[in-house]
This record gives sequence, C-alpha cells and structure tokens, in this order.
Amino acid sequence: MDSMAEVIQDECSQTESRELLEVIKMSVVEKRQRLSWQEKDVVSREVVGRWIDDRHCVGDKITLYRQGQKIFLETWYSDGCHSLDEMMSTQTEDGLKLEDKGGNIFGEYFLLSAENHLRFCNSSECFYTAKAA
Repeated sequence: MDSMAEVIQDECSQTESRELLEVIKMSVVEKRQRLSWQEKDVVSREVVGRWIDDRHCVGDKITLYRQGQKIFLETWYSDGCHSLDEMMSTQTEDGLKLEDKGGNIFGEYFLLSAENHLRFCNSSECFYTAKAA
C-alpha cells in the first residue's frame, strides 16, 4: 500500500501536470489570437521567397516578405513554434544582407542573393544555403 507521503507526492505531481497543461493550452490560444491578425494582412504582403532549412533534424519553413516599406522573416519551426521578425536590409555586392531589427549578439544574418538563394551567415562566412520551397 502507498504511504501517505507517496499519495501526497502523487497528488502534487498531478496538480503540477494540470497547471502545466493549462499554461500550454493558454499559450496555444494566445498564439492563435496573435497570429490571426496576420490573415487579414496577407493581402498586402509581397512574398520575396520561401525556403526550407533542411539540415538534419531541423525542417523549419521560412518566408521572407515585404509589407509596405518593411521586410519580415517568418519562420515556422518543425516543433510548431513560430517567429516573425522585422529585418533591416542593406544592399551589398553579394546580395541583400538581412539582420534582425532586434539585434543578434552572435553577429548572424541572412544574405539573399540575386538568384533568390537564402544564405545563413555569421561574421566570418556563409555556412548554409536554405533549400527553395
């Protein structure tokens, strides 16, 4: 028979699991609400390109688009998470350098070539080219 301590521990564990489930449910609901505004704005988007990060165990879907005077990088991760980042763009002789407007402490950026190839770069090299979707 279970001791009283084991019963209490099991009840605590079940309570924590229910609370975590509520947090997960809420975050999904909030995410859907947050993303629903995008559906209205799709009409005003000019899609620049779509790619897939097909490196081992990644599979993220990437869309680069312009909306008005701004450019955005939208990523749907293979685990279902989503990010939407406004990008700063600088024309270089190698292509359009795209940096997260919020900054990147690692010095990483994207480079969009004239051939519409999306490259992942850092301060020393471009180390990956995403597959066109």
